[in-house]
Amino acid sequence: MHEQALVPPPWAALYGPWAPASRRTYGWSTSFILILTYLVSAIPMVIFTAIAIATAPGGLEAAAEGDTSAALSGDVVLPGMMMQFGLWAALIMLWVKAFERRSFASMGFTATGWLGRYVRGLFVGVGLVLLLGGVMAALTTLAPDAVPESMRDMALPEDADWSALAGSVFIGFALMALVTFLIQGGAEEVIFRGWMMSTLTARWGAVAAIIVSSIVFGAFHLHVMVSGVTYGLMAVFGVTATGLFFALYAYAERGIWGAMAGHGTFNAAATLMPLAISQASEPDRTPGELFAEVLERATGMAGVEATEVGPHLLVQPGVFLTLSLILFLRIRMRKG
Repeated sequence: MHEQALVPPPWAALYGPWAPASRRTYGWSTSFILILTYLVSAIPMVIFTAIAIATAPGGLEAAAEGDTSAALSGDVVLPGMMMQFGLWAALIMLWVKAFERRSFASMGFTATGWLGRYVRGLFVGVGLVLLLGGVMAALTTLAPDAVPESMRDMALPEDADWSALAGSVFIGFALMALVTFLIQGGAEEVIFRGWMMSTLTARWGAVAAIIVSSIVFGAFHLHVMVSGVTYGLMAVFGVTATGLFFALYAYAERGIWGAMAGHGTFNAAATLMPLAISQASEPDRTPGELFAEVLERATGMAGVEATEVGPHLLVQPGVFLTLSLILFLRIRMRKG
């Protein structure tokens, strides 16, 4: 008897080939799997936060009165984020191995040139933040009425103590934050662009996979609705556009290494840059305390009173949709 050749499955592979014995997850079930694994991954974060609140000055009584500073302190949030997003990605990768029975290469962990792509992605993420800042500064100059008054003054504080940034406390906190955001952003790429996009490609094709995974990625940020419905919808639109860019980035590179690094440094730069300014302006406060305020603003969780709706909210989706169009045209030219 002759052994039957192991033939890869007939469905489309977005990244590396699927194993001959692999199985496809139903497309409609991917969102439910994401929700379930997210909730499971949040359990350690909830326990860790509850312990931090209970042991903080004022304890549970202070939290009941609305004082959530202990829960939002960077010394609590950063380790919690590491645990939650690391566990979330691990659960998805376990699903890939246990149920789908395929390799991590089929999720975008392609081996060829991975280090160069990751390093390039680090610079891409920082460049994206600088580009957004530049466009916002241009909008402030050309159409100041389109930007809230609180955001018009782009000048750095004159009385800032920049030497505070050279202290071991701030440097250590900044390094911890950088590692955390690289893990958090990388995990989201593994989940949405690595697993979900490759799974949906095998079911519905690459175009549908890119669009649906970007929409679901935006939907996972609906927590911004606490700052108002209009603000929340515009913010989710911006996040969805950002997800579309990273989806096309991963598609163009046929791997997720660059998107992982870019997403991580994008989140890190968007948080650490304003944190550095806040630390220099208020050197007597700890970076952990200031981080809570910066994170609220950066994630759109500052509340209705602290957020304003206006054309400035179109900067992020406008920039990322433009970059996505450029990427799309480059992909089409390459295929042509």
